[in-house]
Amino acid sequence: MTALREAAQQALEALFEIHWSNDSRWQADRAGTVIPALRAALAQEEQEPVAWQWLNTAHFRKKLPANAESGAWNPLYAASPRRAWQSLTNEEIYPLYNEPRSDAEMLEFAHAIEAKLKEKNNG
Repeated sequence: MTALREAAQQALEALFEIHWSNDSRWQADRAGTVIPALRAALAQEEQEPVAWQWLNTAHFRKKLPANAESGAWNPLYAASPRRAWQSLTNEEIYPLYNEPRSDAEMLEFAHAIEAKLKEKNNG
């Protein structure tokens, strides 16, 4: 693990603690928005392009030309980059929560969150 990834992992753990233990609503909300972005960045595998394609044509190169125009060459990877996981924000969770009072209502709340995550991540 690189030093940057290790530091990011430590920051994620600290933010998670702040998010769930802090009495300040603003700090908890802020940590709640940063956590998913940091978690997604850490989940991404760092890949190098295996080739470059010029303007969506059949013209390929193994290395990017030194004089390449920005945006003219598309990187090609051995595997598609993973789509970053999208967590729910507090604003998306609050409407799903209806103050459950029983186990059945708690399960209904959990299934509502699961459905919202599936919708957000699978289109």
